[in-house]
Amino acid sequence: MLSLSKIITLVGLLAIVWFVFRLLGKVQRERQAALRRNGGDGAKTSRGADRKTPSTDTQEMAKCTVCGVYVAAGTARCGTPGCPR
Repeated sequence: MLSLSKIITLVGLLAIVWFVFRLLGKVQRERQAALRRNGGDGAKTSRGADRKTPSTDTQEMAKCTVCGVYVAAGTARCGTPGCPR
């Protein structure tokens, strides 16, 4: 059964949750506005530390004409045991 004290407690808890979500939304909006003011590149966090950028070191691959194994383009041998090349 719902008593007056339970209803008041429920309303109080709902109000606390609502205020917390409003506060979190405000903090997020302020961070986004700060990013827009600072160029919006996303390279720095809100504390100013640089984020690591993923490296994109890639090499072209070529198929060995004898055994069919893919190796880095420009290498002399494929390195596969038993391959005459």
